[in-house]
Amino acid sequence: MFGFLRRLFGKKALAKDDQPVSSASVPDPLGPLFTAPVRVATPILVQRDEIIDTATRICGYRFTVRRPDANDLPDGRATLEALRTANVASFAERRMALLFLPALHWTIQDFRPLMGPKTVVLLDLPGRSLAPGAWREVSAAIRAQGARVGVDGADLKNEWIGEYVDLALLDFSAYTIARFEQLLSGLKQAFPRLEILVENVASWPERRLCVSLGAAYCLGPFTTSPDEEQQSGELSPSRMVVFEMLNLLRKGADLPDIAKVAKRDLGVAIKLIGMANSPLLALASPVTGIDQAMMVLGRDQLYRWLSLAMFRTGAGSPRDEVLLELALSRGRFLELVGSRGSGNFRCDELFLVGLLSLLDTLLGMPMETVVERLHLSADIRQVLLHGTGPFGFHLALAISVEKGRTGNVASLAEKLGIPLDAMESASAEAMDWAEGAVNATS
Repeated sequence: MFGFLRRLFGKKALAKDDQPVSSASVPDPLGPLFTAPVRVATPILVQRDEIIDTATRICGYRFTVRRPDANDLPDGRATLEALRTANVASFAERRMALLFLPALHWTIQDFRPLMGPKTVVLLDLPGRSLAPGAWREVSAAIRAQGARVGVDGADLKNEWIGEYVDLALLDFSAYTIARFEQLLSGLKQAFPRLEILVENVASWPERRLCVSLGAAYCLGPFTTSPDEEQQSGELSPSRMVVFEMLNLLRKGADLPDIAKVAKRDLGVAIKLIGMANSPLLALASPVTGIDQAMMVLGRDQLYRWLSLAMFRTGAGSPRDEVLLELALSRGRFLELVGSRGSGNFRCDELFLVGLLSLLDTLLGMPMETVVERLHLSADIRQVLLHGTGPFGFHLALAISVEKGRTGNVASLAEKLGIPLDAMESASAEAMDWAEGAVNATS
């Protein structure tokens, strides 16, 4: 059923481990010698948190390396190996890759393989793991590699910010609104070129507040939370047409009957014809009508297009595009882990579970209401409404991965018979795939 996007975008190969660097020591510009990274035995997970810019786009991700069985962060060698395997340098060719690396690690490990044009290295404050003088040398070494320097926390007392730091990470939950507003105002006035990234932003109104105060980027659970200020809780006429078409398709209706529904909405009809005329399909002559477009696309491609159209048909706000990419990533992740775990899971249905699991957030209505509008199997209804059934553990795993609940991730992966390294590669592939899917269908 979901072969369309595989044909449309190509199946991306799993990220492969880079070859280890030479065992010969590499001169360290900060003084000591770097040592070659080695593979660690304990499983490592890379948590990926989406970063939203002022235009409400996913402009990058924060990559945090964690062990499922420990609260503390891995050492520099294990961190380097995990981030190299995750291919963050390649990611930083396209989007911001924010990497938390304590300054002390830079004096004993060669992190240059992680550097890309959009890499931002987030250091701890001077004096925490490294004395201020050595910390400044680390900042200069990072910038010499073409990357930027961020710092975890900032205050007006930190005079060195303007000279050594490009970005400051602030925790929204750590301040009162008045104190937060005062801090941002002071930082922007004292350091006009400093970019502010705010974490632990819980809601869309909080995100709008941060942007209004001068924050360049936000991250937090707001991305998958409803935005009551921009949602009516009702389906637009175009989305109702898309829902009806999807239901007819799932019930096995003939394509001409589905075409009749599409003709009720000019916007849906135009987009369908445009999809059929995509250069990717390489037609000899252009499609000029709905019935012809239906025949060209076929049932599988039409099904996938309608699934995407549920997010893109309606208000068409930038927030909808964020949710679409997150839903595609979740769906692709579930599809991949379903194929790699124990048991015979229906991967197509797992993809649909991931895609539909954010529809209530998108539409601003209870999931019960959403499910009533769709002709879904009993298993999909059960997991969307109650988080149970044969797909329950899979959806819980996807959400735990997204939220960085490493303890839950390890437990659920074991229940499903999914090796942690296979799950990590699935997470990386799903994120890259979703980015490509959104760009290819925009």
